[in-house]
Amino acid sequence: MAKRKKIGIPFNYDETWIGGTYYIRNVIMALSMLPDADKPCVSILSHSKSSYNFILDETNYPYLDWLMPCFIDGCNFHISRFWRYLYKLFPYVSKLYPKFIKQELNFDMVFPSPISDDYKNTVCWIPDFQDKRLPDFFSISELDARTAQHREYASKAKSIIFSSKSVLADFNHFYPEYNISKNVVRFAVFNDIDNLPSFADIKKKYSLPYAYFYCPNQFWVHKNHAVVIKALSELVGKHKNICLVFSGKEHDHRAPKYLEDLKKLTEDLKLSNNVMFLGFLPRNDQLAIMKNARLVIQPSLFEGWSTVIEDAKSMSQYVLASDIDTHQEQLLENGELFPANDYQVLSGLMEKYVSVEPPRLKLDYTVNQRQFAKDFIKVIDNI
Repeated sequence: MAKRKKIGIPFNYDETWIGGTYYIRNVIMALSMLPDADKPCVSILSHSKSSYNFILDETNYPYLDWLMPCFIDGCNFHISRFWRYLYKLFPYVSKLYPKFIKQELNFDMVFPSPISDDYKNTVCWIPDFQDKRLPDFFSISELDARTAQHREYASKAKSIIFSSKSVLADFNHFYPEYNISKNVVRFAVFNDIDNLPSFADIKKKYSLPYAYFYCPNQFWVHKNHAVVIKALSELVGKHKNICLVFSGKEHDHRAPKYLEDLKKLTEDLKLSNNVMFLGFLPRNDQLAIMKNARLVIQPSLFEGWSTVIEDAKSMSQYVLASDIDTHQEQLLENGELFPANDYQVLSGLMEKYVSVEPPRLKLDYTVNQRQFAKDFIKVIDNI
């Protein structure tokens, strides 16, 4: 029997970028779909075992282990002063953690970011080039840091993974001088749709109406929530009971007043009785609200590959999405597109479904999940 491939994944659970956190979860869930002989061993590299436990609890992947980066020869992934001093001051640590001390940096693939200066067998993931397309949403230091990181990835990594053709096209446009191996790996999500809270329970818990539109985006400025609020304002005169539900992490360091401004816009347009802000929700509650919504609205000005749309596809939910390149590539069934800043067009689409359910094609989402697994493992095979 061939020896299993070994993947090292530097990972820290991060609620401030929940999309990145769930991306790693979904990668490992995808690997679970491979034939057993093809499943690689996966090491979660983190100082906190809670990050490993999150992945273990979520995936139950059979070939998963936890390694602390400071106990891997050659690894410099987030080695804090605390761990450096611990290693120097307490030699008996080697007796307590012999497997860590002896561990070498010998992964067949390190993903999605480097853990050593030499980028040994490293495949990097670049989610998007929002910094290039929407630079006004970033500080000068953030723009410089992203460009420096992208250039370092392009010059040192074995390969780069992009989540869509549109992100790959952006890389080729902004960094044409780099001749590195490039791969498009469209991620899929893994949600236990059949075991979500009932609509009766979720309706009672959040005081939801029977029918509502749902926009589950973190409150980041590029997510473009205002266009949905403005679209709603066009409808309340004829449809007084129409309801729009928002959820998501309610902070953007780039625009600290973003949520406050949205709530003020809601008040100014006299929509306080029609709009609900639910904040950051437990994952299963969020999915249950999405599943039972009249439809989902994804108005974002920029995405590398939208988790919201993938969540909707996984339950054959209908989506009204902005017509950015990624959404055009991603939303092929069960949806309609609108110009990203045209609230009147969006309003017209919403009005079609105020009183009736949209047409939904039942999708076999396992096709997407299996393709994700095949495309990802192909990258490992080509290193």
